[in-house]
Amino acid sequence: MSLPFVCARQFIRSPKNIIVRHAHKKASIQVRLNEYIEGVGLQDEIVSVRPGLMRNILYPTGKATYVKAFDGPRNRQLEQQKKASAEQLKADQVSGAFTEATKRQAQANQVESILSGVSALEFKRAIIPETTNTFGSVTADDLAIKLKDDYGLNVDKQLIQFKTERIKSLGEHEVEVQVAGKPVTIKVVVAAA
Repeated sequence: MSLPFVCARQFIRSPKNIIVRHAHKKASIQVRLNEYIEGVGLQDEIVSVRPGLMRNILYPTGKATYVKAFDGPRNRQLEQQKKASAEQLKADQVSGAFTEATKRQAQANQVESILSGVSALEFKRAIIPETTNTFGSVTADDLAIKLKDDYGLNVDKQLIQFKTERIKSLGEHEVEVQVAGKPVTIKVVVAAA
């Protein structure tokens, strides 16, 4: 029994061969980027690059600096500065969120007071002969447009809830509009056109 013939071109994969194949490649080095470089990294980020790229392109143009031994991948002073600025930003956002919440609450109260003052919204629709059903229906879109045109209120149509899916008959109907989690009931009158 003989071993199969191995041609000079054939490459048999083994851990030893893989190590030999990569022995000529240089290890990457750690550098700090002074500006954003596409495909490499963001400003002030520590990244690994090939020594030739750093030596020939990044360092001469001032786009990156070598990382000193005491800086390492962690620059504690820079981390503390970033942490302090993040805490300040978070504190500003909390105070801003508080004022935003009070503004939203004031707007919701204003919308609620206007909606409670609405006596009825009137719509005209064509009717099917000899019935009280209409050809067209009154939908949440119709109500939102009517509230915007007549009262200047921007109400999201998803906050409008019907007792049924939509209004398809003549007469008075009640519709609930959710304002800041509270339902406000509005009377809708559908008349023959």
